Amino acid sequence: MTTTDETPESAESLSSISDGSTPSDAPVPAETTGAEPTATPAESTAADKDPKAVPARPVPTPASVGGAVKAAAPATSFGEVGPDGTVFLRLPDGSQREVGQWAAGDPQEGLEFFARKYNELATEIDLAAKRLADDRSTPDQAEATAERVRKAVLEPAFVGDMAGLVARIGQLEVLINVKKEALSEAKSVAKEQSLAKREELVTEAEGLADSKAWKVTTERFKTLIEEWKAIPRADRGKENDLWKRLSAARTTFDKARRVHYAELEANRDKAKAAKRALVEQAKELSASRDWAKTTQAYRDLLEKWKKAGRAGKDDDKLWAQFRAAQDVFFAARNEQYAARNEDETKALAVKEELLVEAEKLVPVKDIRSTKKALHAIQDKWEKAGRIPRNDLRRIDGRLRKVEDAVKAAESQKWTASNPELKGRASDTVTRFQETVDKLRRQLDRAKEAGNAAAISKAEGSLASAEAMLAVAQQASKKIG
Repeated sequence: MTTTDETPESAESLSSISDGSTPSDAPVPAETTGAEPTATPAESTAADKDPKAVPARPVPTPASVGGAVKAAAPATSFGEVGPDGTVFLRLPDGSQREVGQWAAGDPQEGLEFFARKYNELATEIDLAAKRLADDRSTPDQAEATAERVRKAVLEPAFVGDMAGLVARIGQLEVLINVKKEALSEAKSVAKEQSLAKREELVTEAEGLADSKAWKVTTERFKTLIEEWKAIPRADRGKENDLWKRLSAARTTFDKARRVHYAELEANRDKAKAAKRALVEQAKELSASRDWAKTTQAYRDLLEKWKKAGRAGKDDDKLWAQFRAAQDVFFAARNEQYAARNEDETKALAVKEELLVEAEKLVPVKDIRSTKKALHAIQDKWEKAGRIPRNDLRRIDGRLRKVEDAVKAAESQKWTASNPELKGRASDTVTRFQETVDKLRRQLDRAKEAGNAAAISKAEGSLASAEAMLAVAQQASKKIG
């Protein structure tokens, strides 16, 4: 068989398989497709000693490689088939290594069969790199693929460019490290974002701890918990500390809420007892016929009802009982008032007729006959009874106007016939007349003296006295 020399770089790449190192200048892989590797490990060199010995691995036949010759051809230059069917791989250092047996068919077909195994490994590496680059797989998955291919290189059962395959493995490992770093950085960012979001939820929860909006805040705490659960886990230690703060805020609110509702329930029980007592009082008053007093009593009960507070689910039931008792009383009162209204309407008609008669008495001509007629009208007025409240002021006002006119006429007649009053009126006129005469003499003396101040003062006093004299004279004439 023939051998060829390999480059130092190829030898170095092969040696890196043993120590796990990765070439730093490996090229980016091209996207390819392929199937799972089907290569078998090379047999022991005992096959050289005994060609008739049965190999431990399956020996491929020409039928099993049909259709793959063209695709595997580029790798065939890295191997050859010996006269006894032994297939050899040329390593990067120029040496050869047995990788299998070709028992039947053309030796070239055997090389192409083993070259296809190489292409499958190369395709697996390239596909893993492509999927990792496209984020369709994880670094761990790609690392598992690299490990499987590395083991196949250490125990080759193929024919192909060993150095190139080693370079592919190194290239994949570089990409794996890059992806791990990127994922680590993204995980760190996600961790910070997660903790920041949890911190926001905790801050809001602590702000709600003293809230008195019980229903709204209860629902908001439920939402906060759901939002907390939806945030991806990042740092368990810090998350536990934040959760303790959120839980403490919720506990503070829940305690206050329970105290509030306990007090509310106690107040409801108290209100229920108070309203039951009010219902009993309302029932006792329902048979009363003291309309005004009982109406006020019901108003007082209603005020107490409002101040008693809510009685929970029994409130509507108790109110129905209270209202029913009221309705019994007010129905009876309304019936009575309806009958009274009818009587009052009749009384109104009677009093309006009496007013017509009374208003004819004015102006008063004969005081004695007028008073007699008015007294008769007043007797009938009292007997007519109550009238509607809305008409009371109007009707009574008209009668009062007539009564005032008669009283005024009577008073005027009495004044005119009183001798004592006539005497006092005459004396008053005389005194005012004397005063006027005296002031006139004073005014004349002031004018003769040419005293302006005295003239002004005398004129003012004289004018006032003359006005009083005129009033006294007018009153005296009325009396006389």
